[in-house]
Amino acid sequence: MLWMVFKLDDSSACSKCSISSVSFITNRRVLAGTLNKFQIAAQNISASMDWNLTLSHTSPDVPRCFQLSVLALVPCALLLLFSLPYYLYLMQHDNGYIQCTHLNRAKTVIAALLWFICWLELFYTVWEKNQGRSQPSVLYVSPLIMGTMMLVAMVLIQCERLHGVQSSGFMLIFWFLSLLFAIVPFRSLILAASRPGAKVDALRYFTFYTYFWLVALQFLLSCFSDRSPLFSQSIKDPNPCPEMSAPFLSKITFWWFTSLAMLGYKRPLLPEDLWSINPSDTSNNIVPRMQCLWEEECARVHKQWYSYDTVHTVLQSTMVIFD
Repeated sequence: MLWMVFKLDDSSACSKCSISSVSFITNRRVLAGTLNKFQIAAQNISASMDWNLTLSHTSPDVPRCFQLSVLALVPCALLLLFSLPYYLYLMQHDNGYIQCTHLNRAKTVIAALLWFICWLELFYTVWEKNQGRSQPSVLYVSPLIMGTMMLVAMVLIQCERLHGVQSSGFMLIFWFLSLLFAIVPFRSLILAASRPGAKVDALRYFTFYTYFWLVALQFLLSCFSDRSPLFSQSIKDPNPCPEMSAPFLSKITFWWFTSLAMLGYKRPLLPEDLWSINPSDTSNNIVPRMQCLWEEECARVHKQWYSYDTVHTVLQSTMVIFD
């Protein structure tokens, strides 16, 4: 009987060892398969991101995958990140509304055309897939995100008009970044088409170069300022300060002040040469804000000194008790 018990124990131990061995081998095979898949994916990524074109080449270029992903989506990511805070800022700083002008209509139409071009490229990629031509995922994701951001830009252009923004620095920076990051694909497509025996995708070339020149035109239009808002104080003022209606580039470079500086250089300035004060710089606007901040600071200092007096009183009482 004792021998049979030991025999049963040995058989159960062997079965447990065999089960552990099988599970270990299975897990090892699964792990090896997963590592193999990661290795294949890394090889595909490295093949698509051929940095030898950039680092060691007579005509350096950026990989096509990097152009379609990073260079195309960085301006869109910035617009997506700051569009909601900028919209809330417009809601809190309402300067009236601007009537539809030719400049505003042109900006809106160009943004709509950019949205159409991005979606046209997306539908073309879907059509190619239906025809049996496999395309990378970036050709689906990039036009979809860019088209959505062009729609957001079109909405922001109208929001700026309705809230009296004559020149938008936010949109100017977005169009500048979009144009800047599109210069690299502009050059790359020219190099790819100039190679002997190169196959040119006519529709993709047409959509990209149309997109590029429309973005360049949108950036150029953003450098100009729109008309003053309806019922604005600057319309009634006979000599308004040009800073309010100056374009964003003129504001950051103080170019709007050049005319007065040149006039003062030619002859002494007279009182009628000076501009009116901006509404945001008048005492009616500055003094109430300064008074509010001054009262908050006085309350903070008073509370701080009150706490100091309390601590001093407690210390004196403690010294009296110990004495």
